[in-house]
Amino acid sequence: MKKILFFDATNPWILVGTYTISSDDSIGTAHWHADLHSRESSQKLLVQIGECLKISNWSKPDLIVTALGPGSFTGIRISVSTARNLSQLWKIPVLGFDSLEIYCAHYFQEAGAAVSVALEAKQNKIYFGFRDKHGFWGSVDIHPDQIPELLPENRLPSFSTSVRISNEDRLFPGEKFENNLPEADVILNEKKEFILRALESPEDFSYLKLLPNYVRGTYADNKPKVYYE
Repeated sequence: MKKILFFDATNPWILVGTYTISSDDSIGTAHWHADLHSRESSQKLLVQIGECLKISNWSKPDLIVTALGPGSFTGIRISVSTARNLSQLWKIPVLGFDSLEIYCAHYFQEAGAAVSVALEAKQNKIYFGFRDKHGFWGSVDIHPDQIPELLPENRLPSFSTSVRISNEDRLFPGEKFENNLPEADVILNEKKEFILRALESPEDFSYLKLLPNYVRGTYADNKPKVYYE
């Protein structure tokens, strides 16, 4: 049995989970913790990681998976630097995935319908991600009025009826993140190929290759963002 530690502090919440991969490559949850935070996320993240490992009775995992952003600059730095440090300390591989893709995967499965996710991005913009039957589209730093101009035409109908999840009600009102914080089991199962590759060839998934996804000033095309080829 292989052990995965997941965490995310890129936004105003801390998500930490321990997961196992059985001999048939199925991924199951050992323990999950989620809460909101306003300050001292670096200290709180380490405390929650320690609690999850203790509850799961693990000395260390075999793989770290973290969110890379977009989100707050400080939160992204905390998530990525913590993942790098623990990977180096434990001498284990580390993977990172787009924060919005993680959230969209969870809400898409939960809703059974297209979802649009928006995070506060300052400067009258949002960090936007979208998921429908065609897959994930994002991440993008954008004013909401510009979204229809960038989305492919075949995805506009599902966008117009999508479930909206947001922490920026002024620009993109929707269901509040804090009322239903996302979990990581869906994205881990969807990214199982990368997870298995990281466990089989840890040298290819070094902490040195883990890069933050600040997004600001860049625009995504209509393909899912991929961090590992």
